[in-house]
Amino acid sequence: MKRITKKLALLALPIALYLAFFVAFEPNNYFGLHRTTSSSAPIALIRAFRDAPGERLIIGDSRFAQFDPEIMAAASGKQWQNLAFGGASLKESLDLAEYVLAQSPDVKEIVFGLSFYTLNAGYDTDRMAGLEATLQNPLAYLFNLEYNINTLTNFGKWVSWMRQRLTGATDWDWAEAQREHETGSWQYPADYTGPDGTVYPVHTALAVYPATIAPKCANWSLSPWFGQLPALAEACRARGIRLTVVLAPMADNVLAEVCEPYGIAGAMRGEVLPQLNAWAEEYGFAVLDYEWADRPALDNDTQFYDGFHLDVVYGLPAWTETLFAALADHTA
Repeated sequence: MKRITKKLALLALPIALYLAFFVAFEPNNYFGLHRTTSSSAPIALIRAFRDAPGERLIIGDSRFAQFDPEIMAAASGKQWQNLAFGGASLKESLDLAEYVLAQSPDVKEIVFGLSFYTLNAGYDTDRMAGLEATLQNPLAYLFNLEYNINTLTNFGKWVSWMRQRLTGATDWDWAEAQREHETGSWQYPADYTGPDGTVYPVHTALAVYPATIAPKCANWSLSPWFGQLPALAEACRARGIRLTVVLAPMADNVLAEVCEPYGIAGAMRGEVLPQLNAWAEEYGFAVLDYEWADRPALDNDTQFYDGFHLDVVYGLPAWTETLFAALADHTA
């Protein structure tokens, strides 16, 4: 019996060591052992909300995920909890809004991100049910391949960061080293020349972006989930929660090369926005439209990282200040 116990212990040791490694380096702070996490993965954001729900929430996709908290607070006079995450579909945003309303009685305000892209019926990812199940089951998290890959990637970053720290090559803190910033000081001609030698009038990441999203947009049609917005608005009104729907800005070449040729601009201006504004009047929420009606005066080449995402150094701070000052005016 002792021999069997020893063999079992030896077999269990590598598993125990890996589990300890996983808990130490998983980037989403699932187990709550780290003081903070810079992860923008949806499971990290939802877990943080579950543990410390905020009163003012941001829900949306990656265009809403990287707002600077200090700029938000200074412009609006309020503290915000950002639950936006990369690739969030309209259904996922609606499901997340339903989740936070069910979880917390203290929600006072919600900023809900939209765009023509998330309103596309062809863009319909659905991860919320799986995320909620994983939050309830640590084993599901431990044995999830994606989270294990994330852990190994995070460990690699930590090794690189430690090497640089030890050699004096960097004075970044670890949280800062984990962040991935969408920014670039574009250099001509290197950053303006495509693989085939084409020299673009704007940096390459922006120039090729319309072609990147075109396959999803070519057969654009309005998502049926758009019709669920009144239910969210009514739920917010019933609880005295201030709801603001925000359409994020896009670069001019996305408008010219995608939205207009594929008829999206006509559908948005002729059908979607009139309906959205009618609902806003009926249900008492606000619409801030920076995608179509009030396109901000941003320099595409220097302030957009690509066709959807503002450069987090040169562009996003300006729009963050504009947006949250408008929210302050709306909520005064």
